Amino acid sequence: MQNSVRTLQRAVLSKLFDHLQEYYGVDSSRDYFVNGRLNLHQIDALLAFKSDPQLDELRAALDRLEHGTYGVCITCKRPISREVLERDPGRCLCAACEQGFNHGASLGVGHGVLSAFGPHITL
Repeated sequence: MQNSVRTLQRAVLSKLFDHLQEYYGVDSSRDYFVNGRLNLHQIDALLAFKSDPQLDELRAALDRLEHGTYGVCITCKRPISREVLERDPGRCLCAACEQGFNHGASLGVGHGVLSAFGPHITL
């Protein structure tokens, strides 16, 4: 089980590193960053003062990993498929809840409430 969590953590850190490298030119070694040589406080320092929903989403994914809730929909508590998490390691909603939120948003219901969830929720 611990090996599985470590693999998931590396996937999240890899996505986080790629985003930081692409948009912020982070000056760090991929190996150093992705293989967990930075603790969460050091990661928070790198993310400080960056208003970026995708970074927020990936940082929240690291918290969910630490608390054992990664891969569980934050709304309905159903599992999120491993395939979806491999494509999008920051994902916090299952397909059904995301579809429901997107449908509600297209109807003007709950506008602005879900913007903290990042790019998956189109409002």
